[in-house]
Amino acid sequence: MKKIPLKKRLRYLLDRSMAKGTSGMVKYLLWVVLSTVVIVTALVLIFGLHDEGKTGIAVFWDNLRSGLWSGFPSSSTGEELSLPLQLLKIFLYTLLGLTSLIFSSLLVGIFSTSMRTKVLALQNENPEVIEDSHTVILGFRLGEYALISQMIQAAAGRKRTIVVAENMERQALESAIRSNVKVPKNIRLIAIKAETESAAALKCCSLAQSSTVVINTRDRGRTVKTLLAVDSILKGEKKRVNIAAAVDTDSNVFPAELLREKNAFMLRSGDLAARIAAHAATQPGIFEAFLDMIDFENFEFYFEKRPEAAGVRFGKTVVCAEKGAVVGICRGEDVLLNPPPETLVEKDDLLVVFEKEKDDLKLKDLDGTDLPEPKTLPEPEQINEVAVFGISAAIGTVIRELPDNIKTIRLIGATAQEVAAFVPKNLVSPSEIVPDYRPADSENELFEMLKDTSHIVVLSDRRMGAEEADTQTMVRIMRLRNIKKKHSLSFTITAEMRCENNRKLILENNSEDFVVASDLSSMMLAQITEDTRRMHLFNILLDEKGSEVYLVNAADLGLTGEETTLRELRRRAYAFGYILMGIRTEKDPFIVPDDSAALTLSDSDRLIVIGEGL
Repeated sequence: MKKIPLKKRLRYLLDRSMAKGTSGMVKYLLWVVLSTVVIVTALVLIFGLHDEGKTGIAVFWDNLRSGLWSGFPSSSTGEELSLPLQLLKIFLYTLLGLTSLIFSSLLVGIFSTSMRTKVLALQNENPEVIEDSHTVILGFRLGEYALISQMIQAAAGRKRTIVVAENMERQALESAIRSNVKVPKNIRLIAIKAETESAAALKCCSLAQSSTVVINTRDRGRTVKTLLAVDSILKGEKKRVNIAAAVDTDSNVFPAELLREKNAFMLRSGDLAARIAAHAATQPGIFEAFLDMIDFENFEFYFEKRPEAAGVRFGKTVVCAEKGAVVGICRGEDVLLNPPPETLVEKDDLLVVFEKEKDDLKLKDLDGTDLPEPKTLPEPEQINEVAVFGISAAIGTVIRELPDNIKTIRLIGATAQEVAAFVPKNLVSPSEIVPDYRPADSENELFEMLKDTSHIVVLSDRRMGAEEADTQTMVRIMRLRNIKKKHSLSFTITAEMRCENNRKLILENNSEDFVVASDLSSMMLAQITEDTRRMHLFNILLDEKGSEVYLVNAADLGLTGEETTLRELRRRAYAFGYILMGIRTEKDPFIVPDDSAALTLSDSDRLIVIGEGL
């Protein structure tokens, strides 16, 4: 065997000691100090450098104490020594003192570093959640806080534990949330660093003991894997945990039967955003009004048993409601939104009500109130043209949701082949659908395309990532603004954004709407976690068939210029088939005045209603 130099052997032994961590380093230091103490003590005793009357053990103890306590031993001997011995004694005790000083300094450093490491480890180590009936949010994106904010508002002062899990440092995750969301004392916020797709990593979240699991990963691949990981943890558990997920796509991720089996609800944020964008194109402000409707800060939807309404026609419950609005009937698992006025409320039915707090709504004078005479809405003015930028699977939804009074729907940048691929063959629309694949690179070309356009819809390209697609949308909006200003055009712009934080970068004026998919799905997820029946209600509200949310000009219903009350407004709006939810003014996007307060609506005021078409 080859000879290994002593220096390398010592270095190897040192490395082995260091590899053992704090204990190895402390042992190595103690060995150095003890060796120095033994050598110094032996030389002191051999040359008689110690005080008279001191035994060898006493000398060893004095030197050991000096070596461990960072002190220089006394040089007094009580007798004259020769100069060489004095120098030897000074050298030995200086060596011992320096060794002691180095030992104590390194020891303090080692323990300080070790304690700091332990504290950081404890800060970053995931605690096991011991609460019961808590809410778990799997997935978090910097800049998007609507979901957590809504969860906190939904608690309404009650104690609640919210667990947020994402693959980022716990301190950074919690700091980001607390810096952007006010977390009150009744909320215990627990940040967890975990891969949401890993069942092993999620065990510390105690999913089986939770009340609701919200999958907020948005990405289709992550959502599927996270849902499967959650299912593997909950499989075989007796307790039924509600699972709500949002996916940033327009297509179904799981079959409905499979979701019901897993007690899960899936929101397709792309499809929802497309529906709202189509409505917002011809009704600026409806997205903001809809968000206010589903915001926990204002009124909420509740399902309530009202014995006094049994056997009463549904229309009477609408016009007799105070401190809220009756919007439908829940019959078994079915939700009947704004059914015909003559529909009788059955004994086991629940009323779907819109009110500030549960049980606030009052039904006044059900027996003595008659239904208003039905009235016909005036025919809406024809819209010459709506232009849509961005061809995707959502285009069919947009065309279905646009009103029937549009002459032409122009699909900018879409070839005839793309229209054939993305527009359903069985789609029937009263509007002429015109694909327009002319190059739109120059300002003049864009002006020629848009000079006769009343409204523009900009859809997000879902073939791209959220940030990249939003950047493309923002660039397109800036070009459209420039053309509108330069050529004095009057079209409105409705754009679909994917991320909550990007909307703030492009806000400019009230003639534009920005439908944010993440905001919409976050707020709806929060609503569903409070009552899963709301999922059915929102599906109906956002379906192209039946009643939906609309903004109606008060002047079109003849409700302006005279003093009235909210109760009377509700009655007069119901004559046109609309259930009044609130009022949108120039100053406030959503208000619900007191029922008896005197109101005088102006021509600019609009009513937020649920009904069938304008």
